[in-house]
Amino acid sequence: MLYLCFITILSSTKAFHLSSPFDIRIDSYKVDTTRDLIIHTSQPKLSWKVPVSLKRNVKQVAYQMQVRWHENQWNSEKIFSNRSIHVSVMNGTNLQSATYYYLRLRLWTTLSNQSTLWTNWIHFRTSIFNLHEYIIERNHITHWIGSTEIYMNELRKEFNITNESSIRTAIALVSGLGYYELYINGDKIDSSRKLDPGWTTYEKRTLFNSFDLTSNIKIGMNAIGIKLGNGWYSEEQYLLSSHSEAIYGPPRLLFILNIVLENTQEIQICSDQTWSGRQGSILHDSIYNGEIIDARYERSHWSEVDFHDRLSLWLTPEIMPSPIDMNLNGQYTFQDMPPIRVGNDALHSEINISSEYMNEIIGASLYDGGILKPISVSTPVSGIHIFDLGQNMVGWCRIHFHGSRGIAVQIRHAEILTPPVISTRKSSELPYVENLRSATQADIYILQGDANGELYEPRFTVHGFRYISVFGSPNSLSLNDVECPVVHSETTVKGYFTTSNEVINQIQHNIQWSQLNNLMSIPTDCPQRDERKGWLGDASLSINEALYNFDLNKFYINFLNLIIDIQRKDGSIPDTVPFTSGSYPADPNWGTALPTIVWQLYRHYQDRAILQTYHKHIRAYIESVHSDYNKTGLIKLNYHYGDWVSPPPHPMTNVHLISSFAFLHDVYILINISQILAIDEDIKVYSELYQQLTDEFHRVFYTSSAGYYADGMQAAQILALALPNVVPNEIRQYVVEYLVKNIHDQGDHITTGIISTAQLFTVLSDNGYHDLSVELISSITYPSYGYMFNNPYENATTLWELWDAPFEGAEMNSRNHIMFGSIGSWFYTHLAGIEYQSDMIIIRPRMVSERKKYLLDRIHCQISTLYGLVDVSYTRNEKDTFSNSILLQITIPSNMKAKIIFEPLFPHAQCVLLTEGDKIIWSDVQGNINDKDYDVLYNSDTKLMVVQINSGHYEYQAFWS
Repeated sequence: MLYLCFITILSSTKAFHLSSPFDIRIDSYKVDTTRDLIIHTSQPKLSWKVPVSLKRNVKQVAYQMQVRWHENQWNSEKIFSNRSIHVSVMNGTNLQSATYYYLRLRLWTTLSNQSTLWTNWIHFRTSIFNLHEYIIERNHITHWIGSTEIYMNELRKEFNITNESSIRTAIALVSGLGYYELYINGDKIDSSRKLDPGWTTYEKRTLFNSFDLTSNIKIGMNAIGIKLGNGWYSEEQYLLSSHSEAIYGPPRLLFILNIVLENTQEIQICSDQTWSGRQGSILHDSIYNGEIIDARYERSHWSEVDFHDRLSLWLTPEIMPSPIDMNLNGQYTFQDMPPIRVGNDALHSEINISSEYMNEIIGASLYDGGILKPISVSTPVSGIHIFDLGQNMVGWCRIHFHGSRGIAVQIRHAEILTPPVISTRKSSELPYVENLRSATQADIYILQGDANGELYEPRFTVHGFRYISVFGSPNSLSLNDVECPVVHSETTVKGYFTTSNEVINQIQHNIQWSQLNNLMSIPTDCPQRDERKGWLGDASLSINEALYNFDLNKFYINFLNLIIDIQRKDGSIPDTVPFTSGSYPADPNWGTALPTIVWQLYRHYQDRAILQTYHKHIRAYIESVHSDYNKTGLIKLNYHYGDWVSPPPHPMTNVHLISSFAFLHDVYILINISQILAIDEDIKVYSELYQQLTDEFHRVFYTSSAGYYADGMQAAQILALALPNVVPNEIRQYVVEYLVKNIHDQGDHITTGIISTAQLFTVLSDNGYHDLSVELISSITYPSYGYMFNNPYENATTLWELWDAPFEGAEMNSRNHIMFGSIGSWFYTHLAGIEYQSDMIIIRPRMVSERKKYLLDRIHCQISTLYGLVDVSYTRNEKDTFSNSILLQITIPSNMKAKIIFEPLFPHAQCVLLTEGDKIIWSDVQGNINDKDYDVLYNSDTKLMVVQINSGHYEYQAFWS
């Protein structure tokens, strides 16, 4: 019996393996959530997370990677390395174009001499690496097709595959401008994928998508169907612009299907004049103005084999011009980012969702499946149903109708209801659409008269709204007849932030929704009116917040490429990308998007390749601003917008100071990038330039007789203090105190626009006034973030464009703007205290003083990093801990290290005791307790406690006196 037990134990020991590495990413694509994983580079990088363990100090020791393709295989063998991010696949050997690959991975860690389990074989394929040349070489057999005579938005073709051999692969390349949907044998391919391809400067870059149709194509007859929409490839979207656009439209298609049989025979099906097309049930579609659909023209089997249409005229399409301009070096490229999706497929999550402190949130949860149901319905006017979704969102609605053939229904979308009339204080309770300007955001649906009822859902438009009005429904509509899926570029929630402060929690909710609502293949300013543009100012202000909250690496790299596409030879870039509004060259606080996005991508993803790729473009852009500076100096530096939308009645501060802030900010970024890339000449040149600019900034903008910068406005002091080495040390405290006095003089309110608001809270927290910054963010009176959802008029569930939205006219008054979302990064960097630093993470929650802790006594934050989930929570609530103490819980993922910094809880406080779990690890009597697991440093000058740790879960309690 004893022998059998021994054998059993021995067998169990031999069978034990740690779980396999997880959350594998190839070229930044998450394997677990990416459908049909396509890699567009011959040298992709691999990242993975080391298995989670209850034990501490877990590190990777080695890894092994195996790759298979065709009849080939590659084995790295055991490589001793702790590197788990941005590791070259196949040790940098070039992958082959248009090839299927299989990869698996296992690790060794400090937990065991045995390896982890292998991952499952990960399947991916490479795209055609020379896509542009590939298509150009086939110009004689494949063409852009469409029509200039009719609105040809349905195209179809049937083809036959003989049964000589089975199908090995079938890969399609598709671009339909402005938007398209692909159907094979009656089935929509990738049904949640919408509004493809992404918006670009089409004459410079037209995007293609690739689809693996191997399982959809069959031996025998097959049918292809394509629906086309106008999208941004339509002059209707540019009518209000002052810029001369390229001639866009009508819709057109380029399609190549390459089929390889098992006998190696290849068959190509291309877009040409063997196809047929017609105008389908979509009579008109527009991003701004919605769709007109006549369901009587629906043909349910139009994309199937043997379809015969007795009621429609199918025509031979015309050969259409290519959208790219070869004289401008236009390129066909793959859409190398996650697509726009609808509903549940659009949003994934890497955080552990909790409902703590979130009971009072106004609006819908991000995590409810991506489909919102209305919370109320009313009929203020006969024949009109008004539905309230309870959340300002972006997408469209699915509505069930029952009625006779030919009845028309109109659906309008709006962010708010009509404000009350001042004299009567009564509202019509109808949707308010004046702030949409010329955009109608209206869909018209004409019923086909199905006795079983019919479901309307748009295809080629998108709306920003909280309320919908349905006019002319033949049946009374209930809450169950309407559901509204959320639409945005596919992404993953990677940040979670909640506190004991209800105002901060609502702001975080509004930021996350506003950010998602403005991810539409490019980062947009707003999602509802006749704008929805890629304003660079909004993108630069929100990038840090966006990357704390969502995984958007590929999304922003795509946007950077669009910026580079239209960068001029002198290095200048415009205010919007694609360039449709604003000026060329950009206001410096808008042009800063190029260096700022690159820098923040590097900070969050630690990939030097991003810096290497865009360094020369950043330098060229900065030199374009430098050239203007050489003509004017800082005192008259070019500007367009200044510190945009400061709260009335406060004026804007010196506009040239605001532009100068951006110029110095960008030069400083370039110095940092050059240092990382070891470009010595740039380090020297731009360090000297920065020193010259800091001296000049202080000289020309500081009013020594008054002791403040420019006109004494808050913005001028904030921006000067935010720039390194601008404010001389001997007067820095005076400038800080002047700023604080100004805030107090305004009744503890801000007078700042979007540029200085982005810096304000960090400046206060880093200069000894963290209490004041928390008081400002907790304010609910005008002007403040909290006022947006604590006023008699509206309860905002997203961020306003204006501090005083209810009192302004309709001309520029969005209720879903991301430009004030910059505050969201401060939540993570200062309130939770999480900052990235090369190979480690810094955790330094800034503390309100003991007398102000009622404002913020609990925080819980999670960030999913490339190494795993970092979890930080603390409480100072005396139900959980003692007075003058903090209870801090931290989880650091495997293969990562961290530095924890404890701040004094009140002025002149000293730490007297620091415990971890049930151990004392430092005391003011004994100092550092000799324990190899704890590396504790007390700084007697700053009074900071610093603890160096590796992976694991820790529970600290710090006591102060």
